[in-house]
Amino acid sequence: MVGRIVVLAAALLVTGCQMMPWASQKKEPRQYTTIAESPDRNREAAVYHNAEGLRLIELGSYDQAETELKLALEADLFYGPAHNNLGTVYLRREDYYRAAWEFQYAAKLMQGRAEPLYNLGMVFEEIGDLTKATERYEKALDISPEEVRIAGNLVRVYRHKNRKDQQTRQLLQQVAMQHTRPDWRQWARQQLALIGQPDQTPATQPTDDPPADSPDSY
Repeated sequence: MVGRIVVLAAALLVTGCQMMPWASQKKEPRQYTTIAESPDRNREAAVYHNAEGLRLIELGSYDQAETELKLALEADLFYGPAHNNLGTVYLRREDYYRAAWEFQYAAKLMQGRAEPLYNLGMVFEEIGDLTKATERYEKALDISPEEVRIAGNLVRVYRHKNRKDQQTRQLLQQVAMQHTRPDWRQWARQQLALIGQPDQTPATQPTDDPPADSPDSY
């Protein structure tokens, strides 16, 4: 199921930055820790290394991405996007404990943003805790109700719970009409046929889950 890790947009959401004057200066990396803030907190450095980490995630170079994201957090421990993206690296490695820790930390720092809650929902879905996955997806959807990818993951969990209520139908309709991927739209239409309308007899043939997505980076 690890292929389901998800990005909110069709592509990774990359924080824009320009090359900083200090970016080419080489220094020995310090050990990343979330226990104490670095005394020389540097937001510019954090933004730069976060953007480098995102670039490397897109290339599938997760070891190098982890190094860059840890450098970002050494520069500024409280830079939420770097925690979120480090969680993405761990999620792609199926290191669910560390992924959840980073997403939880990111959610505290990025209140009002859906990405870390969405990604945390994916961790819980991957390990089979559908109750906690539902809670995180619902919170993410409350923040970004127009985001069809959140709606898709949430209604997938609802269907695993065999929900057939009106909210489930509405989410399936949203996915069927708005999702950018034809395979997701087809899955949503199949699910609508399976559950039917309240006054109709539903179809009986099961359908597979929708295809995989990727985690949401920032």
